[in-house]
Amino acid sequence: MSNNSTTLNLADETPYGYTPTLWIAIMFVVLFSISTLAQLIQGLYARHWFILPTIVLGGCGEILGWAARWWSNRNPNNGEPFTIQIATLIISPTPILGAHFIIFGRLVQILGPQYSRFRPRLYSRIFLSCDVASLVVQAVGGGIASSAVTTQESRLGSNIMLAGIAIQFIILICFMSIASEFLYRFNRNLPMRFESGNKIGYLDTRRRIGLLAVFFATSCLFIRAIYRLVELGDGWQGKVIHTQWLFDLFDSTMVTLVMYTWNFVPSSWILAEPSLESRQLQQIEMHRNGGSSDNTSNASNKPSNLVFYQRN
Repeated sequence: MSNNSTTLNLADETPYGYTPTLWIAIMFVVLFSISTLAQLIQGLYARHWFILPTIVLGGCGEILGWAARWWSNRNPNNGEPFTIQIATLIISPTPILGAHFIIFGRLVQILGPQYSRFRPRLYSRIFLSCDVASLVVQAVGGGIASSAVTTQESRLGSNIMLAGIAIQFIILICFMSIASEFLYRFNRNLPMRFESGNKIGYLDTRRRIGLLAVFFATSCLFIRAIYRLVELGDGWQGKVIHTQWLFDLFDSTMVTLVMYTWNFVPSSWILAEPSLESRQLQQIEMHRNGGSSDNTSNASNKPSNLVFYQRN
């Protein structure tokens, strides 16, 4: 990729500061189309309806945004596709993040709500509400920026979008902190509360991989949020927004990794009932340690490494 296509050239007065590279636009349209279609099929087959307004919706937004950049390659001075891709590619990862909250909340319910600062349903209620607020702020900012006719209006829209990304950034930090605390308490067998009927789930291979997937995908969106904060903070005429490879790498590549993470580690597999072998291993290990998996009062006497015991 030549520097002439990725950096601002005084002779190139396109809205981007460069002409979007054709093969990159086609590649991302294809990648997001394949992933989104697979997510739709997986969600419908498993009846995990939350996939549709989260990952599938976000994937459709990415397809639209990259189709607009493809259009810009053919008509680089046309402001309409530039406006479409600005709005869709900034907003689209926000609903995808919502799936992380739902999946993690269900994993907490399976493994042991007593180890979590929030009850499982609160992950959806609290973090999804904040996610929607972030989405609305970004959408308002994108609308103002896309319809701006003066520099002042454009700057206002940019600042509002920046506020929306900042809200998402804070959400990500809070979520990752609380999720990390849950894993620490689960591993150390340090429940936050004792309630009758609470059980300790068995951390089999699929749950372990599911937790790793949540943290990996959330980390990708965290990197993407940092990039967007820097980009919008640098302004519409800044060097960051006019450098194509930074956008391709730190925005769309991160979102692509998130999408394909949930293709290869689907929620239907993560949240499925444990196999008979896993349940038998759990019972054997509980018996060896003189404990029971039925309540947390007995769990407090178990060795801390019990919940991470794994045998293939």
